[in-house]
Amino acid sequence: MKADILRPEERDVIGELGNISMGSAATALSGLLGKRVEITVPQVEVVPKEEVPELFPERHLLVRVVYREGLQGENVLFVKEEDAKVIVNLMMGGDGRSNLPEELGEIEVSAVSEAMNQMMGSACTAMSDFLGRRVNISPPETIWQNIEEAERAWFEEQREPFFVVVHFRLSIENVVDSTMLQIIPLSFAQEMVSFLLPQEEPSVSSEKPEFQEGPRESEREKAKVKAQPVEFVEFKKKGEPQKQGNLELLFDVTLPLVVELGRTRLSVREILDLGPGSIIELDKLAGEPVDLYVNDVLFARGEVVIIEENFGIRITEIVSPEERMRSVRETRT
Repeated sequence: MKADILRPEERDVIGELGNISMGSAATALSGLLGKRVEITVPQVEVVPKEEVPELFPERHLLVRVVYREGLQGENVLFVKEEDAKVIVNLMMGGDGRSNLPEELGEIEVSAVSEAMNQMMGSACTAMSDFLGRRVNISPPETIWQNIEEAERAWFEEQREPFFVVVHFRLSIENVVDSTMLQIIPLSFAQEMVSFLLPQEEPSVSSEKPEFQEGPRESEREKAKVKAQPVEFVEFKKKGEPQKQGNLELLFDVTLPLVVELGRTRLSVREILDLGPGSIIELDKLAGEPVDLYVNDVLFARGEVVIIEENFGIRITEIVSPEERMRSVRETRT
């Protein structure tokens, strides 16, 4: 019976959403740990509530994620305790192999919580881009004490007989090759599927009930027909004046502009030691030009000036295309 609850294309949609969101989460964790991180989705299945704990017998932490905007629902992540210890060690400047904490205390769990906060925040941003709508979550809650009792309370709170379980493979360069689980209440998973599945054109037209999806598919086909005349092939045939006209459509697009005075890297321990009056040394000398980034890409350099009571920047150099491309590559790695 449980095999029929979600159709293959619905499982594919959930798996693709997991790939997109957790791929972004892996990038965030990689930047935090300074190591290459990969999170992949090998399997999506529907499991009765009473069987879920049997899938993950190892000692683990429970990370609860509540969606507040764009989607209404919540899910939890099961993260192995040994993997959490490695993450903490790396965040503290260790090598992920030696001097791992014997037990997780409040400091260690705070570090894990920060890692999960950045991961889930990045995953939420990727999900927003994929859905084309704003999606917000509450700060993830990491539970590490009385896990069995906490799990039992959460499952009962959901009041559902079945849950969607997404198995992730977690790989951290040279130190972790493990798994973690994402547990999604079936009703919440079906809500996501109902919104996402129309994006999957082949499966929607063949599987969705006609009275629900027929009109949508008709509208989608009309949208395709309307889009045909503005393909790039025709755009190129118009010549230079047409290119300039279309370029004007972008003039009102806003881009984030950031002026960077300097940067540095601190361990979690050093950050926790900061307080009022603390001085952070940056990687630039006094008087050096500041960097101007447009959409996270180095664009220009300049000097800081004061305009009335506000700071400003006088541009002294526009970086070369070669240096700009090098900045793009550094941003993506």
